[in-house]
Amino acid sequence: MSTAILFSPGDVQRVLIELPSVAALVPDPHDEGDPSSAFPTALRKTHRELYRWIANTQYEHLADAVSHLERVHRAGCTFASLLATRSREQFISLSSEVLVADDLLRRGYMVRTIQRSSDPSPDLHVVGDGLDIAVEVYSPRELLAIDAWQKELSDLLNYVDIAADFSSSANTVLERPIPPPRGEPQVGPWAIAEMIAQTREAVIAEITLDVENSLQNLQPLTKTYRHAGTPLLTTIELDDVVQAQAPQLGPVRRGTITVPGFSGYSPAGVFRTVVERALRKASKRQVESVSAAARALVVYLMGTKIAEDLLHPAHLHEAEAALHAVDPQSRGLDVLAFVVRALPHGLAAIFIVMEDTNLTQAQAQSLFGESP
Repeated sequence: MSTAILFSPGDVQRVLIELPSVAALVPDPHDEGDPSSAFPTALRKTHRELYRWIANTQYEHLADAVSHLERVHRAGCTFASLLATRSREQFISLSSEVLVADDLLRRGYMVRTIQRSSDPSPDLHVVGDGLDIAVEVYSPRELLAIDAWQKELSDLLNYVDIAADFSSSANTVLERPIPPPRGEPQVGPWAIAEMIAQTREAVIAEITLDVENSLQNLQPLTKTYRHAGTPLLTTIELDDVVQAQAPQLGPVRRGTITVPGFSGYSPAGVFRTVVERALRKASKRQVESVSAAARALVVYLMGTKIAEDLLHPAHLHEAEAALHAVDPQSRGLDVLAFVVRALPHGLAAIFIVMEDTNLTQAQAQSLFGESP
């Protein structure tokens, strides 16, 4: 079982005052989850993923995410599954739908969410500027096991429900012989992700037991854990361990987490895989279940690890070749848009593949192109 999120119900209530549309759809934070065992008068704990955002708005990127969430609900959209889910993977996927809906609203379109059912359906119905278009949002992700491992370590070290303040570090690395054997092939990120997927459960159980024992006894910890049958090692360090100094407020914790980097890969090669998966997604023809004049699949690239790389001209040209034979209409689409975050304003498509029977290129650019 994953570590529950510790939160201050009073702090969350103050956040929700500024989010009336969201607040109307979620339980009062004083009723959410269960009381903390270590900080019963100050904190509660929950597995509701929404609390990763609304309990941590001191971080600018999460305060920004919360503002998107409020705007889409204020406009009449409904993302009930995102507000309720206990699944991190589902939360991440649904959050991309929120970002796309918010960006379309910002561009001046009317956006309606399509309520989920057992039948395939698009995510959004968008109207405006002479357009009537059904939109499906697809958020492919690479190296899920590495992301999940990093988050699992972070949750344990930030939210362990024990009355202790401490600093921590967690470092997962590949063990390499010194000197390395000549001609040894580089271990790629997908191989590392597979190693973590196979060993995660056993290693996190061992780490959790040691971390809890150390903190309960207010003792530091330095220990390295081998991921059985692999060259992966994870080292956990707990320092400055003391009884929580302000239990009426909650714990004080700080730390760092490092995992093997995303390197030794071809951005264009990854993009080709993303395109193949997007086309399989399009083949389900979810957008056809809603009456609309045009249909689009928006592929949100920020979970693929390659979004920034694709913006480099050398990679952009090679990646574009993966789209030469793509025919959106053969899969019931008028537009296939590959988008990235384009701060400070919304989203922007780096590639748009379209059939101009039901909408013009100018309309497609207005929907998904560089932010106005």
